[in-house]
Amino acid sequence: MSEHHHKETFVTKYIFSQDHKMISKQFLVTGMFMGIIAVLMSMLFRLQLAWPDTSFSIVEAFLGSHQTDGIMDPDIYLALVTIHGTIMVFFVLTAGLSGTFSNLLIPLQIGARDMASGFLNMISYWLFFLSSTVMLISLFVEAGPASAGWTVYPPLSALPQAIPGSGMGMTLWLVSMAIFIASSLIGALNYIVTVLNLRTKGMKM
Repeated sequence: MSEHHHKETFVTKYIFSQDHKMISKQFLVTGMFMGIIAVLMSMLFRLQLAWPDTSFSIVEAFLGSHQTDGIMDPDIYLALVTIHGTIMVFFVLTAGLSGTFSNLLIPLQIGARDMASGFLNMISYWLFFLSSTVMLISLFVEAGPASAGWTVYPPLSALPQAIPGSGMGMTLWLVSMAIFIASSLIGALNYIVTVLNLRTKGMKM
């Protein structure tokens, strides 16, 4: 008896995929891209930190109005440190350790065909992608991106008048983090349900 399968298109296979292996690759690629952005930021503020009185053309090229004669403004220095730390701690580590390896390895380790919910798995990635996009958009806010340090302690994070990045930039940072938390929660629940319910026959906890 012939089996009938829905024919996969490019969109369903590579973009809105529900396959755990493809989703792990999506997390990996997005995490690597965010990592490159974070490394570029760290190069900029470390150049400024190492040679504070030296003018760098690369600073002019990347920062435009946020610099004076190739020397970084103090506010944008703090903003770069903030966004760099946020990306490295939340987006790179989470995408690498949870999104990539958990999605790839959990079904293989417990003998499952896939995650418990492929749809929720897909939603988890796309919320992660949306969160990453909002974080990058915050870099282009006129007043400047969030500048409260990646721990985002008050008063710098709470008072718009405290520092230029405490206005819209800080709001976008918080929106990005809220979406990121939703993504992580959905992913974590999916991992737990998969391990509890889809272990191969005879496998104990």
